[in-house]
Amino acid sequence: MILSRLLLVLVFCGPLSLLAQPQQQLMLGNQLFSFDVAADPDSRREGLMGRELAAHTGMLFDFPAGTRPAIWMHNMQISLDLLFVSTDGRIQHVFAAVPPCQQTPCSIYQATQPLRYVLELPAGTAQALDLKVGDQLDMTGLPKSPPKL
Repeated sequence: MILSRLLLVLVFCGPLSLLAQPQQQLMLGNQLFSFDVAADPDSRREGLMGRELAAHTGMLFDFPAGTRPAIWMHNMQISLDLLFVSTDGRIQHVFAAVPPCQQTPCSIYQATQPLRYVLELPAGTAQALDLKVGDQLDMTGLPKSPPKL
């Protein structure tokens, strides 16, 4: 009986909706943001596909050591700002107001060197907060070690 209810929930809600994604708060500029953390292959693959973002929220992708992160906008509903960030919290690249992919093949937004993090934010956030390449973000609340492969 319990198993059949669980299967019913999985069919109608999907397995990821049962597991709350970890949350992390970071200060960007002078504003506090709440991020869903994607630190495993499944959550990184799912990302924000099909979702909207409220003000002061986003997604933080945490990649294994040696990864050159690549992001695409497949199945996205909204435009995003993408901030590519090094292990020490320095912004290395900003892709501003990246639109959803309307048809395949989708554009790929990739780091030029290995980086630890990508922050996805509502489009216009980087400009509104004057976030730019070289800025230092406080990442001290995040795990010291990157996720495993």
